[in-house]
Amino acid sequence: MLTISRRFNGPPHSGNGGYVSGMLAQLFLEEFGDTPGAKVEVTLRKPPPLEKPLTIRQPAESESLRLLDGSTVIAEAELVEAAGELVEPVSYDEALTAAKGYAGLSGHPFLTCFVCGPDHPTGLHVFPGPVPGRKGVVAAPWTPAEDAVGPEFVWAALDCPGGWSAGDLAGRPMVLGRMSVEMLDEAPIAAGERYVVLGRHLRTEGRKTFTVSALYGPSGEPVASAEAVWIAVDPAKVKPVGTD
Repeated sequence: MLTISRRFNGPPHSGNGGYVSGMLAQLFLEEFGDTPGAKVEVTLRKPPPLEKPLTIRQPAESESLRLLDGSTVIAEAELVEAAGELVEPVSYDEALTAAKGYAGLSGHPFLTCFVCGPDHPTGLHVFPGPVPGRKGVVAAPWTPAEDAVGPEFVWAALDCPGGWSAGDLAGRPMVLGRMSVEMLDEAPIAAGERYVVLGRHLRTEGRKTFTVSALYGPSGEPVASAEAVWIAVDPAKVKPVGTD
């Protein structure tokens, strides 16, 4: 069973996509182990409910793992080829400067998002702003707290910068639809250290937006990279099944 704490919301009534995907990815790796040349991809089928026990199930004769609310599939994890690309890094000081232009400070569809919401009291406060001279690239500084150093928080930190790289989410709200992460450094992230997270917009096709993101460590070393697909939504309708 897996229960998503209310603290880890994205939209007000459902779990943050990156955090939930990271939790399911870790359960997948515990079940099937790590595979060289591959990474875990998680597809979110429905908004993940908060404070509700969810079932973990492996479909018959399949190396995948499903997160279910009753009979409703919330998310599914599987292995895909590790063929992502890194977003070119910037320095920590450059990320600090970029964050001053974070569009979410003046308009945000999900103000209490655990990752990028300015109104979340105990969130990650990853505020990605545009990098000068690099179209479609955003960057943010991130200093992990003592209670935010697990792999699921790496997934979370890589999540929202991808969405904000596509432009102002207040004008075109989106939620995470699919995400895959490749861990590039076996060492766990360290609380209190200075990290930089970047997102880059690749393309938009109808309601779908494709992005990549990357996390760099205190010495500029690549920690993780991600690919993601985002879906344009009406924020008022992003609620778990059965929520009024």
